Amino acid sequence: MDEHELKEEIRLIKDMVEKTRKTTAESGAVFIFWGFVIIAAIIGTYALIYFSQPRWIWINWIAFMALGFIFSAIHSSRRDKTEKAKTYAQINFEYLCKGCAIVFVLMGLVFPMLNIYSYEVIPILMATIGGLLLFVTGVIYELSFLKWCGGLWWVGALAMIPIPGDYRSLAFIPLLIVGYLVPGFIFNSRYRKNRPANDNQ
Repeated sequence: MDEHELKEEIRLIKDMVEKTRKTTAESGAVFIFWGFVIIAAIIGTYALIYFSQPRWIWINWIAFMALGFIFSAIHSSRRDKTEKAKTYAQINFEYLCKGCAIVFVLMGLVFPMLNIYSYEVIPILMATIGGLLLFVTGVIYELSFLKWCGGLWWVGALAMIPIPGDYRSLAFIPLLIVGYLVPGFIFNSRYRKNRPANDNQ
């Protein structure tokens, strides 16, 4: 391989990374939606506790999670129809999300329902997994902001340890705002800016 071919391959790789960064903006809707869904589920949990209906907490979470998965599936299906081809980074990101979604369900719903550990541990575990999702996503798309968000979630997981179990879920809300809603709105803003140029291609 001569120097010209090497430079051309480097250029193609850079173009692919830049294209991937732009298409990532479409994921903004998913980040924003999941952020609000989980916040709503947390509020629903405390509302049920306030009205002395704790037996409905699991139904509350299952319902909101089902709503989130349905939205994600519809959004992904529509995106697949409009995109001609996916980049390698996009494929990795999708598998990362699917893998983390399975772990979220197992560790956030299935294992506690089987009494493997207390529900009080759930926020700490979810923050740990959420940090991994954000950090690896930042690595895949070369977005330093997401790496820092992932690190913040890990710090948040440690900070939850001394908090009484009944209030740990409330500490989850600031993490969702910083780690899901803010990146989601940033991605959405980028997508809106790039959309006219993309539509003309």
